[in-house]
Amino acid sequence: MTGRGVGRVLGTQHTNTREFRVVLDEDDYLQLDDLVVVATEVPKEGTVRTYGVVTEVEAVYEGAQYESDTHRIAAEGILPGAKVRSARVAVTRVEPEVWVSVDPGELVARAEGAEREKALYVDEMERPLPVGLGRDGAPVYVDLDFFDGRKGGHMSISGISGVATKTSFALFFLRLLTARGDVVGEAAANLRVLVFNVKGEDLLWLDEPNARFDEEAALAWEKLGVAPTPFPSVSFWAPPRPRSGDVVVPDTGGRLEGVEAFSWTPREFVDEGLLRFLFTDASDARNQLSFVSERVQVQLRRFARDVAGRPGAIVLRDPATEPDGGPVTPHVGERVVVDLAGLIGAIEEFLDPPDGDPDPRWSGRTQVGTISAFLRRLHAAEARLGHLVRAGPSRRIDRRAAQVTVVAIQGLHDLAQRFVVGALLAETFAEKERSGRRLPLTVVVLDELNKYAPREGTSPLKEMLVDIAQRGRSLGVLLVGAQQTASRVAPEVVENAAIRVSGRLDAAEAERAEYGWMLPSTRARARLLKPGTMVLSQPSLPVPLVLEFPFPPWATRKEEVAPGADEDPFEGL
Repeated sequence: MTGRGVGRVLGTQHTNTREFRVVLDEDDYLQLDDLVVVATEVPKEGTVRTYGVVTEVEAVYEGAQYESDTHRIAAEGILPGAKVRSARVAVTRVEPEVWVSVDPGELVARAEGAEREKALYVDEMERPLPVGLGRDGAPVYVDLDFFDGRKGGHMSISGISGVATKTSFALFFLRLLTARGDVVGEAAANLRVLVFNVKGEDLLWLDEPNARFDEEAALAWEKLGVAPTPFPSVSFWAPPRPRSGDVVVPDTGGRLEGVEAFSWTPREFVDEGLLRFLFTDASDARNQLSFVSERVQVQLRRFARDVAGRPGAIVLRDPATEPDGGPVTPHVGERVVVDLAGLIGAIEEFLDPPDGDPDPRWSGRTQVGTISAFLRRLHAAEARLGHLVRAGPSRRIDRRAAQVTVVAIQGLHDLAQRFVVGALLAETFAEKERSGRRLPLTVVVLDELNKYAPREGTSPLKEMLVDIAQRGRSLGVLLVGAQQTASRVAPEVVENAAIRVSGRLDAAEAERAEYGWMLPSTRARARLLKPGTMVLSQPSLPVPLVLEFPFPPWATRKEEVAPGADEDPFEGL
């Protein structure tokens, strides 16, 4: 063994193949998350090395029988006794795989260098990607094959809002993923990331340096093999301000420069079947509104005709009377659909005409009450996200403009947020299905996942996220989902995440079955984790690991932007 001896396997308790205890030398110590190795001579097999991670440390006075004996030993010195420190170790690996318990009295050493890599299975990872630093200050690795779809896919991040640093870790992971092309391999070429900014404007400064970044953080990034710089290739998108008229301005507060406004035209709304994402509430399916939505969506595709000279605008005409599919000139008095309100009005003319019965091609045999509820939902949706649908030149989000695309939806109503997420996920997944190729990879980062894929109920958006979780890795669509409580997310989404990460957890949440991948000692620690400390579970290791990730070199709010970051360094020369 190459590491330093720190103690010996305790001989007063039985050892087993899962864990053992170490009695420490008087002049040495072990702390939580330290890695150790024990060499055991096994008859007929030779030397077997057992690797483990420290899960708890303890100390006791041997010789003390009563509580008051502590004073007699420590303060008065009138009672013989000895201070004994010990550590509990969970076994992570046995090399070779001869599963026998370690012998009592065997020397326990720190796992360092090559022994440390064996303890973490790094030697068996084809593409080990550093994702943080262990307690010893050395990198902790994740097997990238279990994220990018080769052996598994997706990542789930849980923890209390504000202190679990879920989004910060997700961005840190993405920065490593985009910077370490030497590890990622062929998947690094043309890798695209779609990030939804759902809270504040924290993610609108990823391309700006952080004024609080210091040398200590730079050294940590150096250990990970990444230059501590902001994201080099980012595009920012935000919805247009409501009632902005012909002048389209992105609806952001702290940053306007470099932010593009996005929207969909009525033509795009119809062609991509976005009507279904106006009904993303779980109760909509119980009210049979999804049936009406699907029927209306089909008829919209059949009836919609382009308007000559009006980009993105449509009129609804019976295809049986005008089989020609080219652009048309509107008739006198004919409704030209240029926004969501106009589209809803056109739909209403078929479902609830003022002077006749509903058109059966649009309504089917649906009861009048259900149709009325459907139209009420449409009008409510128009008030909440009507400004996202408007005729004119296309303002689709160009996900190829940069490696990382940030979509700011934090100022939108919940329904509008679900609409944008659903529309972009549908577009992304459809493109990958048409190509039929896993590469190039697309990574989607979505916070507050419980709002979009709740445990109970059903909706088109939830079904899409479940589909991505189940089939996405084979198509190269990978989900990095974050949520405060994994117990409130659809089980199909969480269970398909090969890599699971947790920051600080609520005490009750930590006891839920969704965190069964944690050791009992890890669950207890998860209630006390400080920001920047995470628990990582991956299929390559049988036990979870605790790691820390360094301070980001990019700004997370306007106040953190380094002075002069936007200034031209050559100006005035």
